[in-house]
Amino acid sequence: MRHSRDIDDLRADVAANCRALIALAEREGLHALVTETVRDGEYQKMLARKGYAAAGAVTPSFHADHAGLAFDICKNEKGHAYDDPAFFARMGELGKKVGFSWGGDWRSFPDRPHFQWDAGGAYTGAMVRARHYPPPMPRFKEEEMTQQEFNERMEAYLKALAQRDPADWSAEARAWAEAAGLIAGDETGNKQYRSFLTREQLAVLLHRYAKLTGQEKAE
Repeated sequence: MRHSRDIDDLRADVAANCRALIALAEREGLHALVTETVRDGEYQKMLARKGYAAAGAVTPSFHADHAGLAFDICKNEKGHAYDDPAFFARMGELGKKVGFSWGGDWRSFPDRPHFQWDAGGAYTGAMVRARHYPPPMPRFKEEEMTQQEFNERMEAYLKALAQRDPADWSAEARAWAEAAGLIAGDETGNKQYRSFLTREQLAVLLHRYAKLTGQEKAE
């Protein structure tokens, strides 16, 4: 009985795009772990018996060790590997962006951890079992971002960051700083504790502290 989780056991073009998908996910804070790449017929039959594969799927196709066209993932978090629908939904979106077909879209037997290269659905399991394989998968390349797109994304990120609540460990220091008048917040009262500090803001903080301690006059 053989089953592997080694990405290198996939066909080279599929392996490259599998790694691209994992990298895309990491950038979004999604930690995916590849749990399966290729398997043999004996292992496939065991999965079917246990209900982890469709009842009639007793011969591997895209996962077959002679094909190397599919892989499965889970969330790399102990105790929560498969219980986060939002994680798998986003992974499905990213996988399709890379060029894979996602098992979560299947109506008869939804398989959210599963991704495969079937050339956009042009190749079936029966074709792959007959060793009629899809052509090489195009190497995924992210579209270059324009300066305007970068600025818009950064602005949205900074706005979201400013709305995040501060951590409990800073409560005492924050209370002191607010009481001393060092931290006043913006016009809405948002103190933006999780935002980045600019040099302009640093200068204001230092000036307030100098006034507080009687050291306002520069030498």
